[in-house]
Amino acid sequence: MTFFRITLVLSLISSALAEVKMHSSIADKSFYVGEAFTYEILIDGAKKVTPDEVPESSDLHIKFLEMTQGREDSPTSIALRYKLVPTQPGYIALPVFMLEADGEQMMTEEEQSIKVAKPEALPGLVLTREIPDSPVYVGQPFHVHYQWQSPLPLIGFRAIDFTLPLFHSYDFSVRSPHAWIDGNDKAAIGLPVSNNRIIARHSSKENGELFLNYVSFTKILMAKSAGEKTLSPATLLTSYVDPPDHKKRTRGWKTNYPSYFNNNFFDTPEGEEYKKYFVSSPTQKLQVLPLPEAGKPHDFLGQIGARKIRVSATPEIVAVGDPITLTIEVDECDFPEVLEFPDLDEQLAFTRQFAIPSKQSHGRIEGKKITYIRTIRPRAQDVSVIPAIRLPYFDPVTQSYIVGESKAIPITVKASEVATAYDAQISGAGPIRNQLESNDQGIKANITSLDALDGSAQSKTRWWILSSVLPPLGFVCFFLGTRNQRLAISNPIQARSNIAYSHFLKNIDSASNLSGEGQLDQINHSVRNYFADKLNLTAMAHTYAELVTLISNDVKPPELEKLEILYHSCEAPHYRAQTNGPSDNDILATSKPLISTIEKALKA
Repeated sequence: MTFFRITLVLSLISSALAEVKMHSSIADKSFYVGEAFTYEILIDGAKKVTPDEVPESSDLHIKFLEMTQGREDSPTSIALRYKLVPTQPGYIALPVFMLEADGEQMMTEEEQSIKVAKPEALPGLVLTREIPDSPVYVGQPFHVHYQWQSPLPLIGFRAIDFTLPLFHSYDFSVRSPHAWIDGNDKAAIGLPVSNNRIIARHSSKENGELFLNYVSFTKILMAKSAGEKTLSPATLLTSYVDPPDHKKRTRGWKTNYPSYFNNNFFDTPEGEEYKKYFVSSPTQKLQVLPLPEAGKPHDFLGQIGARKIRVSATPEIVAVGDPITLTIEVDECDFPEVLEFPDLDEQLAFTRQFAIPSKQSHGRIEGKKITYIRTIRPRAQDVSVIPAIRLPYFDPVTQSYIVGESKAIPITVKASEVATAYDAQISGAGPIRNQLESNDQGIKANITSLDALDGSAQSKTRWWILSSVLPPLGFVCFFLGTRNQRLAISNPIQARSNIAYSHFLKNIDSASNLSGEGQLDQINHSVRNYFADKLNLTAMAHTYAELVTLISNDVKPPELEKLEILYHSCEAPHYRAQTNGPSDNDILATSKPLISTIEKALKA
């Protein structure tokens, strides 16, 4: 009996003192310089894991990827994933990764190492990155042009791996040019770049006996802060199998958009010998100047670069409440892709005299011109002019602030001939148009026969109408009332999408009653669950990069930037020390209107 008691006590103590287990893994131990690989740390038995800052290494580029809860083979575990890129050949010891699991400090093993081989250097294989030679201002858009030159036929490349640090830098915003190349163009080629696929342009040139292939693409960047920026090299690692001689001349080679490179780095074709080549662009520096405070207009929105604005209105003679269509053209703009047009409903000159719908269409880009269509409605008959639209910008050439303004447009507003629901919306606090007036002759003067006062005169007719109307009306009510239940059975994904926003509102409202880490976690779960329901994603497993590929066509760039900040602000405490970012209350105040705007854009 005593033996069993001791065994029971020991088992209880063992359960109470069970340690959190941690182990790390990588797919292989041998890599090439520039070959990215994933380093995973798996923690079992912990309820809460907080990664430390990403360790520094002179031999590796290290980037935190994600923290996920549970896997198929270990549903109670927490996984941390990092992207590592070797920069030097030889034996490289992996740095120690620190984390906190349920309040306990833990670290990875110190004896882990990898073998890194140096890919062959191929004469003529070049990767260039072009940036402005002169300084730029904070928020000033500029082009970054990448070009890959290859003396080898592209048909022999089995895989390519671009590493472009600028695409993931917190110092820059990245946009795509509007008119770069169409996917139907014969020169278009799908290119895997930083876990995304972009449209690149293929060209070739014959130089004597040498036949050179070129693959190029361009992005628009804007610096977020001032100072001297050191731009880490862009790198390219390729896997190449020498094709048959009859396929080496690529004059008839097709780019095969949207995909050509299958990126099977780790597949060794049977009977084929492959080589790996590595090339990088040089490290560069970019000077970013701050915008001057002197002379900055009160309604300046950060727009940089000269432009002109023209506005036309149709019709110019309307009744109160009738729509007026404004055609707004912003021309001679070098980067119309990044233009942020001011909201008319935030300009007092418009809101006093006009009703402006909250939902507006995106601009249409043609060359250096972007055209917006806006609808306004005059509130009263005394409105006589459409005010000038202000478009403040900073001109880097003259180094001064300039306010572009359209011309005021005179209009004629007549009294409304027919009272509508819109009249009630914009009529204000004036007297009601249809007021009751007293009748000296009494109620009898309002009827033509005393039969109208007989309560039973129309009873049969009323019952007949009710018996005809109520059954179909009841069916309609039942049909509409069970719509969500029927949709949940026939199309559960669409049903989740339809109620995603209402669930978000409930979840985000509960965050206001919390504080500290609990509040930030609730915001993070609310936002991630919204997009998971809306777009059929996994709530805590998707990344911002995956999300932006799904919504970038519908959501405006300013909202995408705010969403990126929101995602990083919610994730930051989990994998780096606390920084001077936005407070939890600021994040909460931003999230609700931001998701509301995105919800409207996704429904459009």
